[in-house]
Amino acid sequence: MRNTGAGKFSRASYNEDNDWGIQQVSSFVVSRGYEVIPKREEDYGIDIAAIKKGELVFLEAEVKVNYPWTCRDDFPFPTVSFLARKKKWDHVDFWYVVVCRETGAFVMCKSSEIFKEEYRTIKHINSKHRKGIDVTYNVPKDKCIFLWPKTLQSK
Repeated sequence: MRNTGAGKFSRASYNEDNDWGIQQVSSFVVSRGYEVIPKREEDYGIDIAAIKKGELVFLEAEVKVNYPWTCRDDFPFPTVSFLARKKKWDHVDFWYVVVCRETGAFVMCKSSEIFKEEYRTIKHINSKHRKGIDVTYNVPKDKCIFLWPKTLQSK
C-alpha cells in the first residue's frame, strides 16, 4: 500500500490541541491524588508520567474534535479509534486517553488492550490536518472507560 502521509505526525494539529489535552488529563490524575512528574523538555514520548503511593502510571493524551460525546451511550461509533503510530510505545503499559474538545469528556483504554491485531484497521482519513490512508486500532467501546465532565470533577 502506498504511504499517503495520513498517519504521519501533524505539527498543526499538535500545536492546536496538545497542551490543552495534556492539561485536561494532568488535572484529572492530580484530582485522583497522583503527582505529575514534570518533563524537562518536550521529548515527543508518552505525554504524562504520574505517581501515587509508589505506583507509577503513564498516560498519552489525544484530542478529538467534531463528534461530541459525554458518555458511552452518546459516543457516535461502536468502536474507539486509537492511532497506530502510538504502538511504538506498546512496551510500556500506558493509558491512552482521548479527550473530546467540545465537552471535555474522556474515553480511555490500556495500551495492552488496544494494540491487538484483531483491532487493526486501515481506513481513509479526511480531517483538517490529515488526509489519506492510515492505520488505526478500533477497540469496541465496551472495552473502554468513559468519563464525562461531571464524573471527572468528583473524587
